[in-house]
Amino acid sequence: MKLPVIQDKDFIIYLEYYKDLFWLHTDVFKWSSEVKKRFISRLDQLQQAMNTEILSLVDNDKLEKFGKAIGFEFYQTTLGFDNQEYKVFIRRNKWAV
Repeated sequence: MKLPVIQDKDFIIYLEYYKDLFWLHTDVFKWSSEVKKRFISRLDQLQQAMNTEILSLVDNDKLEKFGKAIGFEFYQTTLGFDNQEYKVFIRRNKWAV
């Protein structure tokens, strides 16, 4: 189940804990360079507080571009419940101790 962890007037960031990993979901209502900076800053704060990597399942080019813009990189492919192959992106923990 995904849980909202950051709510902003322009976006909501959700996390889902699945198979011992944290997965990112998001709803973006408005996107601009200012919103992007705020989104990344809030995501950085969250990730630093959690001290862990965050993953995301990518199923289209637009989502892949968005993921890369907020600091995710390709990690591996995986087979979904629907037997389709998906890309998994990871946002590494740059604050790891």
